[in-house]
Amino acid sequence: MVTFIVLQSLLLLVSMFEIKTPSRIHMGLIDMNGGLGRLDGSVGLALADGGISLRAKRSDSVIVTERFENGDVLPCDPVFAAQIAGIAAALLPENEGALFEFSSPVRQHIGLGSGTQIALSTATAVNELYGLGKSVKELAQITRRGGTSGIGVLAFEHGGFIVDSGHNAADKNGFLPSSRSTAPPANMLLRLDFPDWDVIVAIPPKVGISGEEEKHFFQSVCPVPIEEVRETSHIILMQMLPAIIEQNIEGLGNAVNSLQKLGFKKHEVAVQPPEVKTVIDLMLKNGLYGAGISSFGPAVYGFSEDKNQSEEIRSLLLEKMPPGSEVLITKANNKGAEYHG
Repeated sequence: MVTFIVLQSLLLLVSMFEIKTPSRIHMGLIDMNGGLGRLDGSVGLALADGGISLRAKRSDSVIVTERFENGDVLPCDPVFAAQIAGIAAALLPENEGALFEFSSPVRQHIGLGSGTQIALSTATAVNELYGLGKSVKELAQITRRGGTSGIGVLAFEHGGFIVDSGHNAADKNGFLPSSRSTAPPANMLLRLDFPDWDVIVAIPPKVGISGEEEKHFFQSVCPVPIEEVRETSHIILMQMLPAIIEQNIEGLGNAVNSLQKLGFKKHEVAVQPPEVKTVIDLMLKNGLYGAGISSFGPAVYGFSEDKNQSEEIRSLLLEKMPPGSEVLITKANNKGAEYHG
């Protein structure tokens, strides 16, 4: 009987695993005041492009490689490899390993939530390869994701347009970014399928703030005034959500524009370099609905319902933005991460 159970368990293990995750735009933190005993709360959208593509298989050790567009597979940057090894080590059974092959490029700290998608794709690979049976929320907690904003974790699991519930203040040690918070991942308050509009994402070559700089930023601007929290909540509840449900792209754009001037988002916008603010102006002057900073930037997003307009604005942005910039025309991801073994 014991032999049968062991053999059955081995048969359930996946030999090869592949995953493609969404990226996400983070439209804003709702309550960085905490006057009602809760903190955070976020609104954001999963995107079809800009996420993480990963292949993995069982191995005797942890090996991290990168597949380039020409088909070459090479060892990853040592810093990135160490990051992946640390995530994997939190889950791997004793004396086991995995080979991780990421599709290039993997860009971090640009405002599209790659840190969470890297962590969850790596953790999910180990979970599936070794039959650990853990939920996405458990994997997020193990890898310390979602402790401030739940958008990245929920985008990974469900896709779509998401509002998360934030955290009880008792679960958090003050105002902290997700990378520094030990709170459990935020729960989903609302999820909507997003309309089939183009999402234009412009990414200047600058990297957004992270690490200790991000932690200091949170602590220097919080708590934000309760009046701005209330106005932010009003815009989300009575303008942004109805616009998505009613497929009113102009209403959505107006809501995005208003959020740039309020609460925590106002401070995120204020620290952007001139080239990012130029992108916002170009998007608005050339007919996009809304222009917002995603997370700490530098990614800027806007919406269009006209494919030709999207292409024209993409060309204009690339012409005006610094060398090394990227502009995506994508759609919402309404499914979450897709994977199989």
